[in-house]
Amino acid sequence: MRRTLAVTALAVGLLLVGCSEESEPITGEWVADGPQPPGFADFADRAIIRVDKDGEAVLGTSPMRLCGDAKVTAKGEGEGEGTEYRIAFSSACVTVNVPVSLEVVVDGDTLEATPTGLQGGKPFRFRRAE
Repeated sequence: MRRTLAVTALAVGLLLVGCSEESEPITGEWVADGPQPPGFADFADRAIIRVDKDGEAVLGTSPMRLCGDAKVTAKGEGEGEGTEYRIAFSSACVTVNVPVSLEVVVDGDTLEATPTGLQGGKPFRFRRAE
């Protein structure tokens, strides 16, 4: 009887561990955290980044000034803390003023995004939406 209970408990435990799926650190909604660097009218103090589980992103100012269909690509662990990604559109958004491509570092509930090719510029800072 004890052996049957132990085997059943072990099987349930393994099943739960196997089914628990940790989401990618970038998946979810991110909101601008404090004042943002100048340069993009729709990627400023009220900006958002939304990333779905399929690696598609929406950037801009919610609810009306959003640009979608950006692709998120994981680049791996960064030199410091966090995981690195690239968010890029296949072409520039015509109606929304957001960067065409961003280098992103996610560290827990914070996200820093720097337009690709911008050396020494201040990053855009975001926090995970609640």
